Amino acid sequence: MGLTRLSRYLLREVLLAWLAVTVVLFVVLLTNRLVQFMADAASGDIPAEVIFTLLGLKATANLGVVLPGSFFLGVVLALGRLYRDSEMTAMAGCGIGPWPIYRGILAVALPLALLVGALTLTLGPAAERQADRVVANAEQTVQFRGLQPGRFLGLGGDTTVYVATITEEGRMNQVFAERQTADGREIWVATAGRRAVDEVAPGEFLVLSDGHRYRGEPGQSDWQLLAYDEYGVRLSEPDPIEPGVGLDARPLGEVLDAADPRARAELAQRLSYPLMVFVLALGALPLARTGPRSGRYGRVVIAVLIFMIYFNLLIAVSDWAVRSAIPVWAGVGGVHLVALAVVLAGLSVRLGIRWRGWAPQ
Repeated sequence: MGLTRLSRYLLREVLLAWLAVTVVLFVVLLTNRLVQFMADAASGDIPAEVIFTLLGLKATANLGVVLPGSFFLGVVLALGRLYRDSEMTAMAGCGIGPWPIYRGILAVALPLALLVGALTLTLGPAAERQADRVVANAEQTVQFRGLQPGRFLGLGGDTTVYVATITEEGRMNQVFAERQTADGREIWVATAGRRAVDEVAPGEFLVLSDGHRYRGEPGQSDWQLLAYDEYGVRLSEPDPIEPGVGLDARPLGEVLDAADPRARAELAQRLSYPLMVFVLALGALPLARTGPRSGRYGRVVIAVLIFMIYFNLLIAVSDWAVRSAIPVWAGVGGVHLVALAVVLAGLSVRLGIRWRGWAPQ
């Protein structure tokens, strides 16, 4: 972009403020998630060792939504500091208009928009899908951990298992399993057993070794006997391991190929976040204009309210467009156009910019 010394100075100020705000918001986000996951682990829904894995995946999935807001707040803070210290007044006195200032802001906004686009379009949904798989697998792992030697435990909804002993590696010795099926009652007796996921076939299995299977109805004489070296008893279909993927977790290709309005709304929302970076970057300059005696964080509160209104309007209009006959792209695009019009009006009123010729009044 051929940055001047002034633009590099503004770039440094904006970058430092944005990083500071991002760290604070990220810590708040991680703390809320950590409390939720710790509560799930304490109630026995998930094992404790997957907490930080889920924390990282959920943080990646939500990072694309956090970055536009943190960048907006960071720019408002950085420019507000320059206004309070009269540095912006000195720049104006030297004939420096808005464009050199925006060059420093856009030097951060452009790569940030590319990063946000990568997160919201591909990386975030992939992290969301992996988090769903980790949660589903962890819930089943917790279910198996309830299996104790010398006690009967129901697994997979209709299977009852009994083991004599369990080693530290999770190997089960002297296993008994039973369940009622459409073909009759099935009973397995095995020397050893173990849990397996997507190993025998898609889904969760209790893999038994060196035993017999009995199938029939109590009181009847036509029982079937089968001896086996290894036998996989399915405990769940693939769905619990590969849970139903929501629209926010679907790959970009599936969202592009889908023709229903919800998929178009999801795509419009994913594309909205990179666009928000540029719209908010333009709106930060007129919003940050303050007097030398103004409070340090007065404009930050207004910036937070503006971002929340902008963000919630996008969500609300997307949902409304799905339920009505209004095209999704028209509704979402209208929100961005309204936001851009408000920004341009703010530039005209607060900075006195005439758009013909971009000259200060």
